[in-house]
Amino acid sequence: MSSRLRLVRRLVINKRVVFKSWLVSVSTQLLGHFRARPPCIPPSPARILILKPCCLGDVLLTTPLVHALRHHYPRAHLTYGVGQWSRPMVATSRDLDAIWPIPERWTLGTLMASVRALRQRRFDMVFVPDRSPLLSGLVALAGIPVRIGLDSAGRGWGYTHPVPVVTSVIHEADLYSMLGHPVGVMQIPRQLHFYVPAEAEAEATTLRASLSTGKAAGPFVVLHPGGGANPGMTLHRKRWLPERWAIIADRLIQEHAAIVVLVGASSDQAAIDAVSAQMHMDAAVWVKQWHWPVLGGLIKSADLFLGHDTGMMHLACAVGTPTIAIFGPSDPQMYGPYSPIGTFAWSPTPSSPCFENGTAPVNCPCADQCMRNVGADTVWAKIEKMLERRNWLV
Repeated sequence: MSSRLRLVRRLVINKRVVFKSWLVSVSTQLLGHFRARPPCIPPSPARILILKPCCLGDVLLTTPLVHALRHHYPRAHLTYGVGQWSRPMVATSRDLDAIWPIPERWTLGTLMASVRALRQRRFDMVFVPDRSPLLSGLVALAGIPVRIGLDSAGRGWGYTHPVPVVTSVIHEADLYSMLGHPVGVMQIPRQLHFYVPAEAEAEATTLRASLSTGKAAGPFVVLHPGGGANPGMTLHRKRWLPERWAIIADRLIQEHAAIVVLVGASSDQAAIDAVSAQMHMDAAVWVKQWHWPVLGGLIKSADLFLGHDTGMMHLACAVGTPTIAIFGPSDPQMYGPYSPIGTFAWSPTPSSPCFENGTAPVNCPCADQCMRNVGADTVWAKIEKMLERRNWLV
């Protein structure tokens, strides 16, 4: 192979590195300009953008901030910039006026196209509940006058009003809500929001009836044994042991005549099959590429939701369903159920949590011991307490 061909091949292989280096270079050159004295906050901005590309649960964790901004600026036009994967989490929101589709993976071409699109929309203010330096640069290059975003280790260089990421452990939703401080929104209720339209709720009612056919009239329980997959990464070690979910499901049916529904997307099929195979009782199963508002309606009608650190768990909290989540590699103090009627089971190892800043090592430091540490009896005790509060225990 000639030296010229080797050079071309090396450039192609390293194109991501070259792109990132270019961004760093541009960022460094523009840093002084964008760190000038921050502009005054306009009392009545006409057009506001909230920017959070991914993922399902993370987008839902921004909804307290979105709801507060809607009430703080009732006449403003609120647009949410989000990727296609996570769009359903805000698509039915009553707090938003528009959804702006953005890439979930960036190239130089998509970045510059987004800059042009933002300039055309003439936003007065943007909120970026994300640690990405690329998003910081995007809104700076777009020239949005007031740019409020998270500043983690200097990555918020493009914001006019950077909000430092605190070093103490706080919930991500609380961190996102801190973006309201520069505009005077100081106290935001700790409540997620997901709106289920009337037609989706009606469809969910019909679906629940079909899933309950021939079952006893006990508590309706939705169990999601899968999750841990999104466009950015796949982390199946967030999933609890299927044999332990089987124990829990069997006890719910045997001791409380519960209607247990195993739900999931097609990517969760193997996890659901593993639980079903080890159950002695019959559970209903709903696995498909469902319509998110209908799923939200079904979970909203449930007496209890069981799952992991997933977008569906946060959806359960958003629709007000009692929730119990099993945690392992991630920290429930940051990502746990954001609800007064939600709780978690977590028995960390010395290496926990290994999921930090949106990434996790390829090989689990504790070989999944953090998930094995959570016993079925521990989870059952939490379920009994939850059902008692819901008056299902006598």
